[in-house]
Amino acid sequence: MKVQIENLKNKQGKIRKISVKVVADDGTKMQRGVFEPNEKRQAKIFADSLRNLEPHLAMPAKISFDVGFAEYKKDVLKDELKQYESRLNICGYINNHVAPHIGKFVNDKWQKIENLADYTLYDFEKSYIPKLVNSKAMQTKNLPGGKTEVIRSNKKLGKKTIKEAVGNFKLFVRYGLSRKWVIDPTILNFKFNKNFFQDENTKAKWMPKYSDVLAVVNNEKDLFNRTLFHTAAETGVRLNELLGLTYSDIDLKSKPALIYTNHSLDKWNNFRENFLKTASSKRPIEISKSLSIILKQFMKYQTFPKREGKYKMLFGITKNVAKMRVKRAGQRQGIDWQGGMSPFRKFSFSFLRDQQALTDKQIMKRFGWSNMNTPNKWYYKDLDTNKDERLAAINSMLLDA
Repeated sequence: MKVQIENLKNKQGKIRKISVKVVADDGTKMQRGVFEPNEKRQAKIFADSLRNLEPHLAMPAKISFDVGFAEYKKDVLKDELKQYESRLNICGYINNHVAPHIGKFVNDKWQKIENLADYTLYDFEKSYIPKLVNSKAMQTKNLPGGKTEVIRSNKKLGKKTIKEAVGNFKLFVRYGLSRKWVIDPTILNFKFNKNFFQDENTKAKWMPKYSDVLAVVNNEKDLFNRTLFHTAAETGVRLNELLGLTYSDIDLKSKPALIYTNHSLDKWNNFRENFLKTASSKRPIEISKSLSIILKQFMKYQTFPKREGKYKMLFGITKNVAKMRVKRAGQRQGIDWQGGMSPFRKFSFSFLRDQQALTDKQIMKRFGWSNMNTPNKWYYKDLDTNKDERLAAINSMLLDA
């Protein structure tokens, strides 16, 4: 690689511009800077700076975003260190929440940016972020023949998705830099204003009342539903763990009886043998005598349980079916049940937290957590199980002894 300075002359032979060019070994030239005739010194300084750069920086390849994204997705899909659904999720973010917003506003008009080298932190902050924040969420549309397609909905994009989209953009930038593509590395320094997610974090998260859970579980006549709801509410297992339970995971002879989490369902309700979210998710869970009796009765009378290879599935249903079962059960009890099966996990943690009968270590082991940050921030809700004691303490606060 060479760097040369050329004088660009007009027809009369007068110097009109000074050009700084980089010349590759194969003779290919790229103009990197243009200076006025009276700026010879600045042109030499710039040329020297190019000579001190690595070749890929001095003469960057013109990698387009289309090519870059295609290469990135190809490598992601081949990455066996990531679960397949995680690979698809990354590619989905690139397709739906990154690629459509690459460009900048010029005179209030949107203009696509073709090459990575032309994209700056300024473009990212002033064009990408506003376009992303004001974009719409994606939704899956059912088509004839059991097929589906992902389309843009009328619903505003959630802030969690916005955060994930920016995170995936940064992963792409890191990938580009690892390939020695030229793209502004300061994009990696971008951070949201600390108050951006404030309203998202303070939104009220619906959770059933203690009486609601009792009504849905104890008043259910269908044995399948009763077993499903009771297991979810008492153990607090994640939905994909609950629906991944097999007959061999239930130990009713132990004292107390135990449920082991070993398997799960993936995004598409496929059975995943010996696969859980984290290493700490593999755990035994102590259960009550009442749940062990229900499980024994259910497994005894379930004549033809669904099978997955050598395993007999305890429930053998999809996540959506489970969601519809609990919502209909709530309707029968006059409860507007929200969020499918997930409220059972929050209820289970909140109830045990209120009782203060388990240590933090026991809580983490039971729910498959490695620390208490997530549950304490997102899962706990006071179930008001100590109302009498609380009011008595308040009423006696300033009374004479």
